[in-house]
Amino acid sequence: MDKKVLRGLLIVIVSVVLVVSAVSVFILHSESLTGVLYGAAGVGLFMLLAKILTLIQKEGKQDD
Repeated sequence: MDKKVLRGLLIVIVSVVLVVSAVSVFILHSESLTGVLYGAAGVGLFMLLAKILTLIQKEGKQDD
């Protein structure tokens, strides 16, 4: 399969898991899936910060 198709499929699956866990936490008050939301938020923040640091590093290499 194409790399873009696999990436899109991964994004869809992750989105579905997050939506289902968010609905169960906020509507059904499920405590066990609260950790899934916190973990997903932490991983998302880590990935965002890693991307920002990579862009800063690339800018620094271009200045040399």
